[in-house]
Amino acid sequence: MDQPFSYNVTMTSELKNLLNDLSDKRNIDIKEIPLQGGLVVKRDPKTGLNYLSIKGNEAQGVSVIITSDKDIETLNKLADEFQKYPVSSQRFTAGLYALLEISGNLKREKDGFTFLTPNGVTYIPYDGDSSKEWEIDMPGSCYATARKCLAAGNDCADISAWTKNLKGIKIYIQV
Repeated sequence: MDQPFSYNVTMTSELKNLLNDLSDKRNIDIKEIPLQGGLVVKRDPKTGLNYLSIKGNEAQGVSVIITSDKDIETLNKLADEFQKYPVSSQRFTAGLYALLEISGNLKREKDGFTFLTPNGVTYIPYDGDSSKEWEIDMPGSCYATARKCLAAGNDCADISAWTKNLKGIKIYIQV
């Protein structure tokens, strides 16, 4: 089973046994299991794919857990969707955006993507027009607030939505 992106983690028998053992011993849902190093297994509601969340901060890294050929097909279909945009026509970039969306760190807006990074928020228009791009650097303490803002369904492409909610940020607008 080929993995389409280097960011994926294949569900090995060892990992599966570890997750099942923890689930059985603690009598909890597998998505709530804290793994060594602060890892938690979560499920993307759109695709149904499981992914590892790192210390609750998915922007610091996400690994999709591939358990079947169907999972690879689902991930590839999502990457295909992203490849249709000029700004993410390269397969690697489309795959990265797919992973960000799966982990809840990317929101597709009317005219572009808004996504979280380990220390900021970025907006990139679908057409790649750099005059409309912007970035916000933020302290790590703002990450939880930024996740809530992204998930709330606000117009996240509007930079003013972020400047109202995040403290201690630096704004970079491409010109």
